[in-house]
Amino acid sequence: MSLPSVTILIANYNDEKYIDRCIESAVNQDYPGKLNICIVDDGSTDDSWKIISSYFNQEDGKLLEKNNCGRFGNTNLIAIKSENGGPSFARNIGITQTIEDTDIYAILDSDDEMYENKVSTCVDLFQRGDGMIGVVYADYDTINVETGKIIREFKEPYSRKRLVRECIVHSGSLILKEALQNVLEETGYYDETMRTCEDYDLWMRISEKYIIAHVPKSLTKVRVTGDNSSFIVNQEIWQKNWSRVVEKMQQRANG
Repeated sequence: MSLPSVTILIANYNDEKYIDRCIESAVNQDYPGKLNICIVDDGSTDDSWKIISSYFNQEDGKLLEKNNCGRFGNTNLIAIKSENGGPSFARNIGITQTIEDTDIYAILDSDDEMYENKVSTCVDLFQRGDGMIGVVYADYDTINVETGKIIREFKEPYSRKRLVRECIVHSGSLILKEALQNVLEETGYYDETMRTCEDYDLWMRISEKYIIAHVPKSLTKVRVTGDNSSFIVNQEIWQKNWSRVVEKMQQRANG
């Protein structure tokens, strides 16, 4: 069985502190199949683009490409500089740019890191699913941004009933391209009107037509801070978008 083409999709906004480690974790995957890494800079105002473009030995241009890199020489790098539109906007740009050459998308937040076997482990599960699996997600480790030490391992076994109540599927999951194409609504792949809960909205849409599979192993490092002030400030927006996800789900159920 031939290996599917995988695109690791990174949407970055002002993550100059971590984007280098994020990209390195993608480049160093042990996946022997074709691998694309698409980095979309969402109008950063820090030095993110300078760091991203260093992988291409150039800063000029809004679309940069580099081929035949990575552990097996099977990796193509793509970087896109866009205006600021939020994470959904940036991810949709990356999907549109790469969809003709992609079978599976691996979403990676720009302040997170993949363990080297994440793509290969999740692709193996997709291949055993015979086209019925739309999303594969795994457990993850949260790490302290200052010390780099693991704080906690999050283990979230899948249940459709539980997913309806809470977003147990991590944003950094792998998605079958056909699943993306088959759940297109007027909102597109990711709903660009939502700056929070956009991943939850997509998981709900996919879960109505496909199986969501879980890998009971930590395959991502997720950075957290002790300061949750940003969550408190944005809690009203988060709650509003959460309600929209539930409302959209109910509308689909009612036909």
